[in-house]
Amino acid sequence: MDPQNKVLVKIWSAVVVVFVLGCVTGAAVSGLYFSPSGNDPETISLRQTTEYFDTLKREVNLTPEQVERMSGILDQMRNNYKSVCAEVRPRYYHVREEARVKMRELLTPEQQERFDAIVTQDDCKCPETPK
Repeated sequence: MDPQNKVLVKIWSAVVVVFVLGCVTGAAVSGLYFSPSGNDPETISLRQTTEYFDTLKREVNLTPEQVERMSGILDQMRNNYKSVCAEVRPRYYHVREEARVKMRELLTPEQQERFDAIVTQDDCKCPETPK
C-alpha cells in the first residue's frame, strides 16, 4: 500500500473511532438524563407524570370526568412504555457491547484497562444495566 492510501486509511479509522465514541457518549448521556435519580424508579416517573397531569388539568381546564378518563389513559401509556423499553433494552445492550468490543480491539492493553474502567464506572451509574 502506498503512503497516500495509508494516510487515508488512518484518517477514516480516526473518523470511525470518533463517530463510535460519540455514539457511546450520546447513549451514556441520554441514559443519565433519562435515568431516575433515586433508588426507587417509580418515584421520579410518578412525579413527572403527576406534574404533567397537573399542568394538563390546569392549562386545559379539564372536567372531573375528563380528569378520571385521562388519568387512566396516562396509566396505560406508562405501562405500555415500560413494556416497549423492556423489549428493546436487550437489543440496545447487544449493540452497545458489539461497539465496545470493536473499540477495545483498537486499543493497546494499557488503554484497554482504562477503557474497561471507564465503561464499568459508566455501567454502574445506570440502574438498568445488567451486571
